[in-house]
Amino acid sequence: MAERCVLIFSRRGDREATEVASLLRRIGVPVHRLDADGLAGVEATCEPDGMLTLDGHRFAPTVTWLRHFSLRAAPGGPQAGPVGGRMVYRDAWTVLAHQLALASPASIGAFDPGQLVQRAHARALGVRTPRGVVTTDPAEAARLLPAGRYVLKVVDRHFVEPAPGRLAWYLPQVLDRSRLTGIPGLPRGTPVVLQEYVEHDAEFRVYFAGGELHAFDVAKTHPRDIWAHPDRVRVRYVRPPAAVAAAVRALAGAAGLTYGAFDFLSDRGEAVFLEMNAHGDWHWFEHKAGVDLVTRAVVRTVRDLHRSAVGDARPAAVGLLTFLGAGAGAGALAPERRPPPS
Repeated sequence: MAERCVLIFSRRGDREATEVASLLRRIGVPVHRLDADGLAGVEATCEPDGMLTLDGHRFAPTVTWLRHFSLRAAPGGPQAGPVGGRMVYRDAWTVLAHQLALASPASIGAFDPGQLVQRAHARALGVRTPRGVVTTDPAEAARLLPAGRYVLKVVDRHFVEPAPGRLAWYLPQVLDRSRLTGIPGLPRGTPVVLQEYVEHDAEFRVYFAGGELHAFDVAKTHPRDIWAHPDRVRVRYVRPPAAVAAAVRALAGAAGLTYGAFDFLSDRGEAVFLEMNAHGDWHWFEHKAGVDLVTRAVVRTVRDLHRSAVGDARPAAVGLLTFLGAGAGAGALAPERRPPPS
């Protein structure tokens, strides 16, 4: 019988995926990983029954996890042939990874609702969001959105990769109306998100993993500080306020998520939803706070999905439960400097 294992699509520099894969293997969960910057010479065959062969390793995926699998990260790929053919190569690998995730018995990261969908879910659930619009002309759109200050940010991720391994950042801006000319470096006419700036008592990054919630109180003076001035950011592991926890669970349920990184403000006790990242990293927050609880939660989540897919209903061994046990301070990691999260 062919092996059944977890399949991870990411890139070589993904430390979260590396650690999770290592821990899964240590507890007996087989893992196969394919990196976007390691595709040179890879041979792949996908059979109609879902069996997959990668470089001679034939297996059936149980859980497919889409992480940072972007062909922008690939320094190799075909160098010869027409430009159109090379574009098809990149598109085909991207589509194959996504299709395999959708066809897998369980997947993480295959569905990544953008900000418009996220805000629609929040409105339907009665979760407060900052008033905002998507616009190609922030100065003109401000007429529809009177506010004292504004947050201007990109519609998707805050960075791109113009060359493999080199990131270009387009960070959120806090501006008054007279300075709403756009985000530096973006061409005029680029769709951006214009939001009112919400005064708040606290800010939280909350990770939803397989039904568990793990929250960090984040203290910073500017939205861009996490990326531009990480040393100025204070992070504490906390129990999320009840209003924030309820909103995270409602939003995760509405989107059908197994995993997500949620950003919230607390305004006099009211939860204000900012956005969710279906591929959000967690190591930076963990190391800032001196814990490893999100890592453990993610490992438990993938393990349980894998065991469900293979029909393994045996109780976990006591040693395994101890190894993966949650709890503040259990197996906490010493803080260390890490690059900022995506």
